[in-house]
Amino acid sequence: MRYGVRLTVAYDGTAFHGFQEQAGLRCVQSELAKVAGQIAQHPVMVWGASRTDAGVHAEGQVVAFGTNRELSPRRWAQALNRYLPPDLAVRHVSPCPTDYQPRFDATHKLYRYLFHLGTTRDPLLRHRAWHLGKHIPRVYPERDRLDDARHDLDLDAMRHTVRAFVGTHDFSAFRAASDTRSDTVRTMLRARIVENFMGQEELLAFEVEGTAFMKNMVRIMAGTLIAAGRRRLTQEQVRALLVPGGDRRLAGETAPPHGLTLLRVRLGRLE
Repeated sequence: MRYGVRLTVAYDGTAFHGFQEQAGLRCVQSELAKVAGQIAQHPVMVWGASRTDAGVHAEGQVVAFGTNRELSPRRWAQALNRYLPPDLAVRHVSPCPTDYQPRFDATHKLYRYLFHLGTTRDPLLRHRAWHLGKHIPRVYPERDRLDDARHDLDLDAMRHTVRAFVGTHDFSAFRAASDTRSDTVRTMLRARIVENFMGQEELLAFEVEGTAFMKNMVRIMAGTLIAAGRRRLTQEQVRALLVPGGDRRLAGETAPPHGLTLLRVRLGRLE
């Protein structure tokens, strides 16, 4: 008899070459398949809801696999977490159809991009937030002191610009060159800037929830918001990019992957 197992997993993407399995490289999908196969005592194919890139993290990635071994959700969670590496863990387990593929059931995905605005790098955040450093101008009231310097990022402009992403638009200007899919229309349900993230004055977060995303899309959106904060792009200029054939060269840079986290995947399309 076959059984379906659905997992919610979290991982630190620093040492992974992304979610999707690649020959000879350490990937989340292959790590999960290896350990699940050991427990099931037969080869396992793991399916994921999102193909996160190398260096990107997750708090709520959804995956599933079919197996001949019957275990309770609790026992699957305990067994998997016993053998998975320290940078990958199972947070929740539930039964599902044996042929279930989460990407067809996903209705919304929520991402967060984290910026570090401090004057100096924070070693404890080096894998979690983009330290902007010279990417933003600063004001030094006293030339020889760093501790009282202030960033000159226009947060009001960023809050104003982020609203342009909300709604249904053509995001062809916000995808990697290697992403050649023909349908580039996406719907963003909400997007916002969060100051003093987790109570830390030096952390700024960009959160966006949408029905689907393209390769590097959130990272390009993040880079575009920084360009707005540096007063290099206006909301009107960003809106002008959200059209068929939008010019990628006119948007902001692609923010580095380590600041990005997949927070949650909402399910229910197959219900």
